[in-house]
Amino acid sequence: MVPVESDDTLKLVLKCIDHEELGNLYALNKEITEDEKQSVIEYFRNYKPIDFKNIMNIEGNPHGWMCKEDDVPKVEKILNITETLEKQRLDQQQTQKELNRKRKIKDDAMGELESIFYKASRPNKFLKKLLKKAEIVYDPGDSYLTDHEFGEGQLFIIEKSYIWYIINNGRKDDDYTLNNIKTTGPGAVGFRIPYDEHVHDLIKLVSEENLYKGKQ
Repeated sequence: MVPVESDDTLKLVLKCIDHEELGNLYALNKEITEDEKQSVIEYFRNYKPIDFKNIMNIEGNPHGWMCKEDDVPKVEKILNITETLEKQRLDQQQTQKELNRKRKIKDDAMGELESIFYKASRPNKFLKKLLKKAEIVYDPGDSYLTDHEFGEGQLFIIEKSYIWYIINNGRKDDDYTLNNIKTTGPGAVGFRIPYDEHVHDLIKLVSEENLYKGKQ
């Protein structure tokens, strides 16, 4: 039985999904001894594409030794697998729950920032000068670095006395008359508020403190 991936903990992992007949098929993630193979061989089959009714309705890799989902608990018991499929699912649910919790915190923080900057002043400035003057520049997800040439991306610029929220506004269908920040493209919309530590903390949360890596 050829393992599908390298891992220190022996477990069964989803390798193939047959949407028409067999359902989920699982393979071991690491090599086992010959004796262990013989103890579970009755639950496995060395699949080939020809074994499936409709190979066009298959996800994953239809080659190799795999067992059906109903046989997973039997294989796990025989091989004393502690990282069971059920445990993996519970761990994944917990991980997703934590990701959702963190996402909500970020979304709430972004919502608060938008409400704060919504009525902020919008003086005309050159982005190049703002970047040179800045003490810190946050670029959430490197959005401005990677997308500014396409008229997209956002920056949070921290100065001693002010905080700027810069929204690139340079796509073809954008309204350039809104722009008050001069950029190398059509421009951006910039909102400025007096420096506030709470706002700075919200920005750190939203941006995950990812600093702008472009020219300053």
